[in-house]
This record gives sequence, structure tokens and C-alpha cells, in this order.
Amino acid sequence: MSEDFERYTETNIVGSLVIYEWAAELDIFRARDILDKLVEIIGLQPDIATVVGDSHAKDYIYRNFIKRDVLHKREWQTLGYLWKRRPDTLSDFAIDIACSPDSFRCFEIHIDRAALPDPDGTAQNIARLVCDVLQPVYGIGLSMPYFWGPRAFAHGSVSSRFATGDRTVYGPPSAMKEQSFAFGPTFRAESARRQLDQNLRDLYPFNLLSKGHLDRRIEGKRLAHWIEENSFGVIRKLSAITWQWDVPPRDVPTIRRRLIDAGLTVVKQ
Repeated sequence: MSEDFERYTETNIVGSLVIYEWAAELDIFRARDILDKLVEIIGLQPDIATVVGDSHAKDYIYRNFIKRDVLHKREWQTLGYLWKRRPDTLSDFAIDIACSPDSFRCFEIHIDRAALPDPDGTAQNIARLVCDVLQPVYGIGLSMPYFWGPRAFAHGSVSSRFATGDRTVYGPPSAMKEQSFAFGPTFRAESARRQLDQNLRDLYPFNLLSKGHLDRRIEGKRLAHWIEENSFGVIRKLSAITWQWDVPPRDVPTIRRRLIDAGLTVVKQ
């Protein structure tokens, strides 16, 4: 990573892709294979590998993680790779990718746009790979300032960040906090009880849906037909499992209100 820490500010934009349900068979070892492919796309070696088990979590320098074959040492539930902002800064990360195949089921990618020379091209390549190998049933893509806490938001939680400029603490807007907390119980539930194969967490500019979502009824129509007839963004089929629904950011508030009123979302506010 660059030594220029100044380019990593509280207001840097982080792009996130989060998959909550998928059709592919996935265990922690297959998750590692996919994360390794993402590393190739990103083009930079991670600084840290982090693993989490039932009652134990540990961070490793990436090269030591590889050398010690850590994944075979015990039963791990989560594997993640982290890229430091600068060599002596351990608490803030410019890139964060991780997978939890079972408990707290989630495959997530968070990339600070300042970390890569071509963030848009990298994001497209990542989305293409993830859709191909995971066969997403439900996922979201969004961008937010770093100080809003993208990873916490993905998990239905909230985090804040100390601002180096004016020495205050920043966090997400209050409405966003409530929306994140509203999703928390669903995120923490067992996969079979989440019902994210048919419910949307909320509406975002980038949404990955499945037939279970598109068959839901809204205002007397299938969701798929409702989207197309009203020109509510663009929907296209990516595979037998996955459809991509892109919504212009300016249209999200109006459309999400109608989805909420129809009972299609987890978040109700």
C-alpha cells in the first residue's frame, strides 16, 4: 500500500458488495479459494489474514497464515483478508474481504476507492467472479463514506470513527443507524430463518435477486413485471439463479417506500 496516509480520510468512499445467500456449495476451504481469486483481481497481497471460530479468533501476518496452513488447525467459521492503510497502522484497513459460510452467513468485499488505480474496473471484475462462483441468491452493492462503517452496516450494526481533522467522532446518519439495526436480528439468525431468498434487506443501487424475490407480488403484479412496467431501473438475468437489478440512486427512496408498503423488505423505515 502507498505510504501516503493523507489520502485515506474519514470521507473516503468505500464500495461494498455483500452476498447474504448463495446457491453454490461453500465451506471454509472453498471460501479461501474464492478469496484467493479476489486477491489476484485486486493485484495486491493482503497484509493480514483473520480467522474466527466458535470461541476463538486470531489475526496472522498473511505470509505466516499461508506458511502455517492455519485453516487445517481447527474448525473456523470465518476467514478474512485485510490490507493495511500503511505499514504501522493496524486498526484501519483500505481493503477488507471475508466469508462466513455458515453462522452469520455472509460473503463481503469492502474497498476504499483510493486504494486502487482503477476501482470501477476492479469492482466489475470482482462482481463478475462472485456471481459466477457463488451463484448469489441475494446480495447488495452500495457505496458510503468510510466513517459510516461499511462493514458494520453489512452486519446490521453500527460503528463510528475518530476524525483526525477536528478530533471528533463521526458515524452514519441517524436514519441509517436505525435501518442497520433493523436488519441486525435477521443477519444474526440461522440461514434457514432469514428468508432472504424471498425478502430484500432494503433497496440499494445494486441488487442481486433470485426467482423467489421476482415472484413476490406487489401492487397486483410479480415484482419482475412491476419493475419493468414502471421502468424502475434495469433488471437483467445473469444466470439461472441470479438477476441483477440496478436502480438509479435518485429513484431509490421512492421505489423503496413502495417495496416497504408491500411487505417485501426486512427494513420497514
